[in-house]
Amino acid sequence: MLETKPMWMKYAEMAETLERPQLPRNIHKSTERLIFCYQFYKVRPEWWQLPESEREEGKREFLELLRTFDRWLIVRTYSTLGLKATTDFMLWLVSKEMRGVELFTAALQHSFVGRYLDRTHTYLTLTRPSIYLRQARQQQSTQTQTAEHGEQEFTGDAPYFFIYPFTKTHEWYQLPYEQRREMMIEHFRIGNQFPTVRTYTSYSIGLDDYEFVVAFEAEDPNEFQECVMRLREAKARPYTLADTPLWTCLKRTTEELVDLVL
Repeated sequence: MLETKPMWMKYAEMAETLERPQLPRNIHKSTERLIFCYQFYKVRPEWWQLPESEREEGKREFLELLRTFDRWLIVRTYSTLGLKATTDFMLWLVSKEMRGVELFTAALQHSFVGRYLDRTHTYLTLTRPSIYLRQARQQQSTQTQTAEHGEQEFTGDAPYFFIYPFTKTHEWYQLPYEQRREMMIEHFRIGNQFPTVRTYTSYSIGLDDYEFVVAFEAEDPNEFQECVMRLREAKARPYTLADTPLWTCLKRTTEELVDLVL
């Protein structure tokens, strides 16, 4: 039997002082700084050896934990079940403070289900406006301005979510700014040809092993694949040092996720 007041609630109470963030509609222009943390989990085989009654109680507790922390963080849930051997689901945490990620993770580790989860990958990033999306000069064409401004808006409601961590080469940063900016504008133009594929770029430089994490939301994985294939031909492509692993995630409600993976 689980305790009347489970241990994870201590960390939830500590999180009550946190202010819940809001996702900007266009992260590439927003000046608000948010913490993104993408956490990937694998359910241990020992979980399936538990009596069904214990698993059902654990599932109810996990669902309560996710709903509780969504008061102070944005907690979005995705299934990777069957799509990657090393992981079963992904939690996207959005917080105004690093402490929010810390308290959520502590709570999960102190929950019943947490004993049976391995966190296989974590990507920590910060949001900031892109240095390549500065105000267009008056002489630039309308087409260039549109491509430069990256007008695609992120909704967070698409059924497919792709996580793409990457690092640029050292040579990239030695190029003149205008040359890099020109290549990035080409990159934006290509991406804007696929209006149902929207991007969320955040920055890991100085915080994690990668330099950036791009999250794509899409209605159709075929269109996303077409977009990636086109981007492979862009002039900036040779300046990518590392861009794997690539993660395909399926958006699920908390109830759907808990039912699927546990």
